[in-house]
Amino acid sequence: MLGKLVKYDLKAAAKIFILIHAVYMFICFAARFLYMDSLNFAEPSEPLIFSLILFISLMTLLVSALSIITWLQVAFRFYRNLFSKEGYLSWTLPVSGPQHLWAKIISGYILMAADLIIIAAGILLLVTGSNVTTAYGMIADELTAELGFSLSTLSLILFAVCLVSCISSVIMIYFSVVVGQLFPSHRVLGAVAAYFITSFIVQIISVIIMFVLGFLPGYNTALLDGKAMMDHMFRLLTLSSVLMLVITVAQYIASHYIMKKKINLQ
Repeated sequence: MLGKLVKYDLKAAAKIFILIHAVYMFICFAARFLYMDSLNFAEPSEPLIFSLILFISLMTLLVSALSIITWLQVAFRFYRNLFSKEGYLSWTLPVSGPQHLWAKIISGYILMAADLIIIAAGILLLVTGSNVTTAYGMIADELTAELGFSLSTLSLILFAVCLVSCISSVIMIYFSVVVGQLFPSHRVLGAVAAYFITSFIVQIISVIIMFVLGFLPGYNTALLDGKAMMDHMFRLLTLSSVLMLVITVAQYIASHYIMKKKINLQ
């Protein structure tokens, strides 16, 4: 039954998800062959720099919009399928609360991870032209020596971390929606408030922990060379991952408890 629930969720979200990501890939494809491949990095100039800044800004807005739409899809499917009128039908199925929650976590993660993978594929398409790779090849050795490993290795590490963190994002969305249900008259507003308040609290806790452990960036950090800076970044990344794991587990337990004890789902 868990598999059927996941399949149903993905099927319901597929049309919009495929459409918006197909548009994104088409834009990346067009930008690659109509803009990126025509750039001449051998002779940098002010117009080239300005056009690159403008292009990167527009692509950043596009990627942000794509991520937000996927985020909203995940949140909307969770709310609609379990807490709206459609939820009455969902809770008549021979499925327990934890199974409903895990089905939504799995389907939500698949959507968020697929969104990240497609975004990465679009960026890869943009930067793999011969002119870009040739220009990068001129500084690749110096950059690798400075970082201690290649830029591609760093990109893969950061991509893997983001891929894993998708599960944390999904559970935080669901936690916020569940908390919002504790305010029957203002469920959507309560969910939005819960999300921003939770995010703010997490940021405060993160800053306090980094301050106590000496991880906050400061004068000493600015003096670090490339290799030492990367070592510092990875230690910070490890700390952030541990904190993210603890918060994710706590939010899952809280969501499960609220759904089971505090909300009438029948």
